[in-house]
Amino acid sequence: MHHSAKQIAENATFQAFINSYLREVDSGHWMESREWIQEQQLSIPLSGESVAEIELSGQSVKFAVEVLYRSRTGRHVIGHALKYCSNRREWIHQDRLPMMITLIHEMHLMAKANGCHELSSHFDELVLRMIESYQTMAAYIEARMNDEDSLYSEDCTFIEAEQSLLFGHWLHPTPKSRQGMTGWQQPSYAPELKGQFQLHYFQIDREMVKESSNDQETASQIILQSIRKSMPHLTVPEKECLIPMHPLQAQWLLQQDYVREAIEKDLIKDLGSMGPYYSATSSIRTVYNPEEEWMYKFSVPVKITNSLRKNRFHELRAGTAMAELIKKIRFTEKHPVFRMIDDPAYITALFHGQQESGFEVILRFNPFQEEKQRGVTSIAALVQDSLPGKRSRLHRTIERIAGEEARDIRDVSMEWFRKYWNCAVEPIIRLYDEHGLALEAHQQNSVLDLSSGYPEAYYYRDNQGYYLSNLHRETLCELLPVLEECQELFYEDALIQERFTYYLFMNQIFSVISRLGQDGLINEDRLIKWCRNQLSSLEKGLSGQGKDFIRHILQSEKLSYKANLLTRFHDVDELMTKNEQAVYTYLPNPFAGKNKEENYAEAASAVV
Repeated sequence: MHHSAKQIAENATFQAFINSYLREVDSGHWMESREWIQEQQLSIPLSGESVAEIELSGQSVKFAVEVLYRSRTGRHVIGHALKYCSNRREWIHQDRLPMMITLIHEMHLMAKANGCHELSSHFDELVLRMIESYQTMAAYIEARMNDEDSLYSEDCTFIEAEQSLLFGHWLHPTPKSRQGMTGWQQPSYAPELKGQFQLHYFQIDREMVKESSNDQETASQIILQSIRKSMPHLTVPEKECLIPMHPLQAQWLLQQDYVREAIEKDLIKDLGSMGPYYSATSSIRTVYNPEEEWMYKFSVPVKITNSLRKNRFHELRAGTAMAELIKKIRFTEKHPVFRMIDDPAYITALFHGQQESGFEVILRFNPFQEEKQRGVTSIAALVQDSLPGKRSRLHRTIERIAGEEARDIRDVSMEWFRKYWNCAVEPIIRLYDEHGLALEAHQQNSVLDLSSGYPEAYYYRDNQGYYLSNLHRETLCELLPVLEECQELFYEDALIQERFTYYLFMNQIFSVISRLGQDGLINEDRLIKWCRNQLSSLEKGLSGQGKDFIRHILQSEKLSYKANLLTRFHDVDELMTKNEQAVYTYLPNPFAGKNKEENYAEAASAVV
């Protein structure tokens, strides 16, 4: 069956939206399909195992969705959408886009009824972003429909994996929302369209520049050496230095009065685009060149999913501090399969009255150069849904191993998951236990070396995603005094465990379990039981925060979950709120022995 790009994009948007609605807003009324069909005397054939009814009391509307695959840990696979027609007293097919808009309107009515007038006013923004995300996704799919090898190859390069996320966040209502990036800019700057571009350079008076580096060379020296490889005759006066910029951010900066004034005073020279070509990674604002030792992470004037993406000054400082801390605690020496991608240098230009000028650039070490770039993929790219008729990258990887080793695919899946756990999960929990350091280790921040097929090493990336326990504050500050200036990195353990639960389990581990189950490679229940046993065994050998964390995971009836639909509905820019707080909710814990009849989507919403 031929599927158009718009049909595929609409289905992907619907899958993410309905799953989010069932988790965060209304868990619905679930029944086995046979029982429901018999009760409703349905004439429409359904092949799914379950049906979930959603009643919209504010509009006197009732919907039902067919559930083709019901996941204990991840996202359900939704089939037909139906609406009850009271005039005809029967269920009829429902178009998906109007259904999503109707559900958003119901959220608006619920918010108004609860007296939440200020927050309810943002439903129009959600509708706008959802449609924009869907249209953007359709354009990406249209461009990549016949690009199966680079989308799903198990032997992909780092940048091919980064460019393969056609559907984006698996449980976000607007995963491809790119407000601020126009259609004509997408081919150059959207990773999904495989564009390449030169950076825009500014030559700036050193009196205005603030930089820091843990490396033997300063940030400005690293930048100059990099561009001189392609422009060997380039000269820069000693009293000035170069700052590279993402072209989108450069366009924004050139419209700012304080930048124009500095250019008129000859404090800043606009050199334009030059030097080597870079590709956007999955975050859009971090750029990569396989021949360069460093990646650059920029601010960009684009709202991506929930937030306007800006480098905050405290993040620049945190990047260098955490790179130094990781060296001092020597954790990666004890756990060589666990690796951190450092952000050990930064540079920016200072302007009076501007906390951040927009010139903030983070230098990130590039471990995926030349021959080291192949067989590396983020977990997000590994577990993402494939285009119709194709297989996910994880499915293809495990099938290839099973064929080469002539083994049962379930046994290979179990061994693959065990090796994944050993490099990606257990070390992260031990890091928190031993040093009070938790990581925002979600799918996109988590990169696996799969050069042999099996997970050989795990890489963590993100200078915005560190949580230091207040209980370890004194010890860590003695070890690295500069942490006294990074108070925003320290949190109470109750909050850390909420965030850590979501990022490590709900977002990362459960996505792998769900993908393996949905692809028919191994039963989810078997993996849940194995994880429970591993956690119980690990807990016995721990003595710090990790021990309490595992007990929380194993014993809590519900686990915290970041509610992206509610965050988007309330138009919360989490990067700009106190403690970077999104809206959180709580979902039944698969490790607590929930049976099939207890709806995983049951949720009690709360703002943490």
